[in-house]
Amino acid sequence: MTTDRSEAVRFMKIVLDWNSPQVARSMLDDMKFYIGDVTDNESIKDSINMVRKYIYDRAEENLMLGDTDEYISEHGACCRNGCEKCER
Repeated sequence: MTTDRSEAVRFMKIVLDWNSPQVARSMLDDMKFYIGDVTDNESIKDSINMVRKYIYDRAEENLMLGDTDEYISEHGACCRNGCEKCER
């Protein structure tokens, strides 16, 4: 039976509770390489790929949020509504 979304999210939560996002990505990359790429078990392949995708998607989301926070701290809260300083 294939992993469903809620199981994959719980798996991801446990991995991220015990590892940094970078270590979690590396761990899932290794799991894909050493297990997913060589097994004939489609269920385990799908499970690894699903959790790996969620961990990478979460990391990209955090990077986007970090960029926004950096922009606001650089330009000030006034940029949310536009200001003369930033010509927005």
